[in-house]
Parts: sequence; structure tokens; C-alpha cells
Amino acid sequence: MLSYLKGTFTSLGDNFIVLETGGFGLNIIVTTKTLGDLIKKHPKLPAEIQILTYLHIQENKWEIFGFFNETERSAFLLLLNCRGVGTKAALNILGTLSPARLKKIALGEEPAAILQQVPGIGAKSADRILVELKEKLPEMGGWAEDSKKKTNQKTPEYTHEDLANALKNLGYRAGEIQTAIAQSPDLPITLSEAVRQLLRMLGKG
Repeated sequence: MLSYLKGTFTSLGDNFIVLETGGFGLNIIVTTKTLGDLIKKHPKLPAEIQILTYLHIQENKWEIFGFFNETERSAFLLLLNCRGVGTKAALNILGTLSPARLKKIALGEEPAAILQQVPGIGAKSADRILVELKEKLPEMGGWAEDSKKKTNQKTPEYTHEDLANALKNLGYRAGEIQTAIAQSPDLPITLSEAVRQLLRMLGKG
């Protein structure tokens, strides 16, 4: 297993970063959460980083996935072990729901229907994933909410992808969108209000 990589974080895209290491420029696929965390920690590029990784090998391609912390990586690997969940679905799930929320769904503390908020996940897929998550509960021991978050914080009525797409439709690039989101940890509950807040940050509000 490719446990981690060290190198220079030189650029980014919608769902990847470019890491220069050993004379190579590697495309590392990341979740929206990891991308936001990296931008928040390293607002100016290039920047020297170390990133946790997973090397996914298929017959016709090799892909490197990157994660900001071990909890997200373990959640990604657990999802890959669920029937019918590939790398794209796992990324979409973690781009919409945190590992802590997945654990709550498995415990029955949140409805399984929340999984249907994930792009590409319908009712049947959500039910199947729920069964798998319940079976894997013992592997979710450390998946807890960040203690720094406010306990009374409400869940937004939109996903990170919804917000990014709304700003893309207004002509903004992926990099500046991710930077703006990363620098706005307390976004409003509704999508329209969140877009207005980010537009003010981007200079067009």
C-alpha cells in the first residue's frame, strides 16, 4: 500500500491536486473535504505537504487517492468494501457526508434517506449501503464529530457539490471556488444565502 506522499503541492482541479515529487507530477484524486482542508492549510501555492494516500490498481489504470486525515481514508476504504460501491461513489459519498454522519446513519441516529442526497445514489443503493454500514459498525470506532464544531450547528440544505456547481455556473474557476469555500467555515443554511456570501468574498456580491 502507498501509505503517504511528500512533495510540492503545485496546483489543483475540481477533484484532484498535482503533487510534484521525485521529478514527477502526480495527479492525486481527493474528496471535496480534503481539497478544502488543504487549501485552508496552504492558501498560497506552491506548498510543501505530506498527504495520506491509497493506490487503486485496475487492469487498465492506476489511480492515487489522497486524504487529509486517517479517518477519511479509513471511511473511503470501508466504502470500497461495500457491494456496488466503487471509487467514484465513495468519493461522492464522502463529498456529501462526513464519516461521523455515516456512522450515525449506521446507528439509526439519522435516516438512511440522507444517502440519497449523494449524486448517483438512489433508494435501492441507499438501502444496500445501509445494510453494509451496519455490518461494518465495529470498524467505525474513531468516526466522531469534530469537537470544535458547535453542537447546535444546523446541517446545510445543500451539498458542497451544489454550492460549487452554482458558482461554476456564474463563471468561477474550481480553484477560486474551493479557496472561497475553505475560507468560509460557517456558511448559511440555504444555498442561495451561501452563494451570496461567497460572491461577496469573490468580489461580485
